Amino acid sequence: MKKFVYVLLFCVSFVTAQEKNSAEAVVQKQVEAYNEGNLDAFLETYSNDVKVYNFPKNYQSLNGKEKVKEVFGNLFKKYPNLHRHIQDRIVTGDTILDHEKITFSTDEPIQKFVTMYIVENEKIKIIHFLKRN
Repeated sequence: MKKFVYVLLFCVSFVTAQEKNSAEAVVQKQVEAYNEGNLDAFLETYSNDVKVYNFPKNYQSLNGKEKVKEVFGNLFKKYPNLHRHIQDRIVTGDTILDHEKITFSTDEPIQKFVTMYIVENEKIKIIHFLKRN
């Protein structure tokens, strides 16, 4: 009986670790597609009903994958050298928290963000952006 309990605990821990790694892998794939300017691969990481919020007022800035496609498609066209560097990442289950530095172009200062991603069913479902000065 004791062995069964240990095996069960190991299996639950293994599944939880896989779920965490899966959510992190989705966000990492999104970051890589962003840095490549690959809109199709970028959109593949999002749920159809994704919601994007901006702090500190927590207003909803984007609703749905089509709106994400429109906004980021324009961003990728306007800034062909767009690059996002992940300075630090915290992973807690299906929630990923990134401290990001974004370079739009060599003529503009680097922008800093803290971004929280919530992943469901291997798709990004909710994003919260907090721009830092």
